[in-house]
Amino acid sequence: MIAGALSMALCYIHRFEREHSVEGAYQTRILVIKAAADSASQYLPFMNAVFTAQKLNVLIDSCTLEKDSTLLQQASDITGGIYLKIPQPKALLQYLLWVFLADADVRVKLVLPPKGQVDYRAACFCHRNLIDIGYVCSVCLSIFCSFSPICSTCHATFKIVGLPAKSKKRRQVLK
Repeated sequence: MIAGALSMALCYIHRFEREHSVEGAYQTRILVIKAAADSASQYLPFMNAVFTAQKLNVLIDSCTLEKDSTLLQQASDITGGIYLKIPQPKALLQYLLWVFLADADVRVKLVLPPKGQVDYRAACFCHRNLIDIGYVCSVCLSIFCSFSPICSTCHATFKIVGLPAKSKKRRQVLK
């Protein structure tokens, strides 16, 4: 889905830069136009692709038509791109030309829509709900809203370690 498409675009950019020996000569960017809701099952592969884009200095611009997308907000914020939810779908062409056509150098001179607050909460892997505090598998980094002794993603097992027993204080006899 979106993670696969983003990965393919990054592979194409990387191959183009390697074949033409132009690393850093172009300001590469990806525009994602999305009309569907977020899929929590795509969170981990999507965020891996976003961090790869950040490492390759690729901007990810995001344009959503229906609902706000926390994944795309995070991707645009991490890579330095622009996130925009189109208020009127009839004006899609005007927004694409005004906001996304200009490159990064020209964007500084334009009056663009203000950036909103980015929601960096993660979705738990068990219920796909956004959570503030959760449990993280130390093997695969999956996030869960409740503790489980077995990770449902990578099937790693965890031992439940209790609190250490209180040691009795020894009294020293003074002579």
